[in-house]
Amino acid sequence: MEEHIEQIKEDTTSTQTVTLPFTIPKRGEHREMNYWSQLGLLLGLTGGGLVIGGFLSILIFCLMSGVSFFNIEKELLNPKYADANRVVQVVSTIVIFFTPAFLFAFIAHKKPFKYLQFNTKISFKQLLWVLVIATLALFVGSLLAEINAAIPISKKLYALFKKAEESYSEQIMAMVNMKNFTDYLIAIFIIALAPAIVEEVFFRGAVQNLLTNWFKNHWVAIIVTSIVFSAIHMSYFGFLTRTALGVVLGLLFYYGKSIWLNILAHFLNNAIAVSQLYYLSTKGKLTKDAMEDHFPIWLGVGALVLLIGAIYLFIEECKKANERNSLLATENASIS
Repeated sequence: MEEHIEQIKEDTTSTQTVTLPFTIPKRGEHREMNYWSQLGLLLGLTGGGLVIGGFLSILIFCLMSGVSFFNIEKELLNPKYADANRVVQVVSTIVIFFTPAFLFAFIAHKKPFKYLQFNTKISFKQLLWVLVIATLALFVGSLLAEINAAIPISKKLYALFKKAEESYSEQIMAMVNMKNFTDYLIAIFIIALAPAIVEEVFFRGAVQNLLTNWFKNHWVAIIVTSIVFSAIHMSYFGFLTRTALGVVLGLLFYYGKSIWLNILAHFLNNAIAVSQLYYLSTKGKLTKDAMEDHFPIWLGVGALVLLIGAIYLFIEECKKANERNSLLATENASIS
């Protein structure tokens, strides 16, 4: 009898380990997801953003303009509804690009801001090189636009692409109706700053990061992301220019380790274009043709050589900055 009682005590006091078929995340952590699951999550969130963004765009435009749903297509490019177009532009880009990217980082990764590389450890030389690179990229973009236009395609495709390009130019014209300096500042925010933030967070922070970790090859990730980045803008005649810009931005992101450098470069690229349009607007020379940059070919070739050199020097500065940050982190860790 006593032996039986002792056995019961041992059974009640012993602890058994149960292995569950999944990992229960601790507070503030997330479950590990494979890359196919991450891609599916990002695509799903982006698809949802497209649907919600489209709905909100229609709703906002109708409420602000007073135009009925059935007349939106006809009145969308009307200059008198420029304010409605501007609000729609900001809201739609946030919902379609920024929100899915942030939700993806929050769900799939433990530290979303770190994953998206919202890193503020930036050297002054890095900022200077970004300024140089963004300026040179404008001239290189003009050269690539000339090459893009010289690629032989059928007359039917040319007419289709030209019509799409003109429609895009009309949309921009409707938003950059700048009559004074206040309008210029609004255009800088809507066309230069907002797209720079949301597009860099989505394409570099989410897409390129995912592909770099997946393929273990930053060049593959940068090129694929750049092609997608250019294709999203749906501009045949600007495809090579935007693809090249995507490659430049991809290199800045990979070596700079900070999304802020990308946002700055993207913003400068957009802001210079908006400033040019504002200047032409004040002179009464703003036309759709004026929106296209045309520089001598020799200038574009020279800028390309200088751009390659500037990117190389930027990468070298990033390596030095990363070494300094690593040493500083080691010293702080030893002190603490």
